[in-house]
Amino acid sequence: MSRTVRSSWPFAIAFPLTLLGGVLLVLAFDTIAALICARNPRLAYRNLWPLQFALYVIIGFFAGVSVLDPRYVGAIGALTALFEATLGWAISWRIGPGRIEGATTSGILVAAFSMVAWGFGLSLIGYVIFVQVARALAAAH
Repeated sequence: MSRTVRSSWPFAIAFPLTLLGGVLLVLAFDTIAALICARNPRLAYRNLWPLQFALYVIIGFFAGVSVLDPRYVGAIGALTALFEATLGWAISWRIGPGRIEGATTSGILVAAFSMVAWGFGLSLIGYVIFVQVARALAAAH
């Protein structure tokens, strides 16, 4: 007896598009922030973390709208953070502000895994905000 698993087409499209949107958003942020910081040495790239964290909450909110499942929202947040911790860091390193003197492989791995954990958690905070907003809107009608 064979079971066919059916995937609804909106989810099959929503997950990868939301992930792509999140990745493009954080890579654009990393690039623009690195360029601004490279041109303005008084602005420290590392001090922009509140904006970076806010992006993950926003990503979680919109991921909640599109995929409607906290497991997938967390996955989108974590995968987005993995791209940021690797490709985004490489971009900011190449531009200049992301360079860390004396960086070790283990230090870079710890930072990357930490970013993935933060992306996961902050995106879930965004999802919780989405749920609260949706409940409030539903109650208003």
